[in-house]
Amino acid sequence: MSASSRDRKFPLVIEALALAKAAEPFSLRLGQGEALSLLSNDPQGLSLFCDVLAGFAIPEGGSIFLDGQDVTSVSPEQRGIVLVSPRDPVFGHLDVVDNIALALRAKGAAAQLVDTTVGKMLALVGLDAQSDQRADLLTPEQAVRLKLARALAGAPSVLVIDGLLSELDLRAAGKTRDLVARLQRALGLTLVYAARSREDALWLGGRIALFDRHALVQCADATTLMERPSDARSASLFGEANLLTGRVLEIEDDIARIHLACGGVVEAMADTELAEDALCILCIRPDRMTPLFGAPMAGDDEPAPLLASIQSVLHTGEHIRFRLRLADGGEIEMRRPLLQSMRGVTQGASLQLAWQASQAVAFPMKDDL
Repeated sequence: MSASSRDRKFPLVIEALALAKAAEPFSLRLGQGEALSLLSNDPQGLSLFCDVLAGFAIPEGGSIFLDGQDVTSVSPEQRGIVLVSPRDPVFGHLDVVDNIALALRAKGAAAQLVDTTVGKMLALVGLDAQSDQRADLLTPEQAVRLKLARALAGAPSVLVIDGLLSELDLRAAGKTRDLVARLQRALGLTLVYAARSREDALWLGGRIALFDRHALVQCADATTLMERPSDARSASLFGEANLLTGRVLEIEDDIARIHLACGGVVEAMADTELAEDALCILCIRPDRMTPLFGAPMAGDDEPAPLLASIQSVLHTGEHIRFRLRLADGGEIEMRRPLLQSMRGVTQGASLQLAWQASQAVAFPMKDDL
């Protein structure tokens, strides 16, 4: 066991874990009382990771340490990591109290301890009034609260939540999020939460582990993921950035001047590994682009502009979403505030795109042709 695995400040340590064959191994540490959100373009991949953490699936390689002990091969009921998900059964023929007490009684806990623990859990999740109600008569929100109470009754070292809100309406999901946040703070829970969207990943306020299928791309706070993505995958997955290919003309003072494959010369912040005359991926978020309608064409001594045409315009209530077609046929997205003037904004209209260099970032192309 490595020295880092023995550090009790990190109750959960993941070392060189491979979730699938040929998957890139990754490592993570989760601090005591920390809430970590997971976000991926593949929810099933996150569910697999949660199953591996809880012991319901076997990883292709690597180790999981809990409180300094290797639990990679320990059975789910013995490892101290509890998974709560829609796949968990609620025993409908039992009342709420017996559902919570079942696992404690199975472990041989004393009757007084069972009663005390169940009473505490009912109060924590707000099910006091439903204590003697059959579980199959609970509302979906109450059923989720019951699952949380049952999981917490065993005082797990790490609580893992996967897709728990997927069957709730918006109001119930919001109330359940608030409940989980309160429980996490009040009990000092070490929590792993598998999110289903960027907004879903933000509410806990801690670090977010960003996955591309089975590979960990970046783990950081939301500001870092948004403003300083580690590569093009991170920028696209979390920042929803548009990805444009091009060739680096020059780099000066960390600013890269790039000739895009779709036409136009633009600037972006240069990744530390970016080199001149190399192929690159430029990442620009939809809300960081500025449209210029009726802008004059560039002169002979000026760089060629990035031109596009409007394919569709959608008012979302929060912003205006444009679908744009570039000269090479590729499509990108642009978002603008509702207050912006809509003069000249019609389907098929041409425009010029611009942005400040600090609003885009360019990375070396992984497979340089």
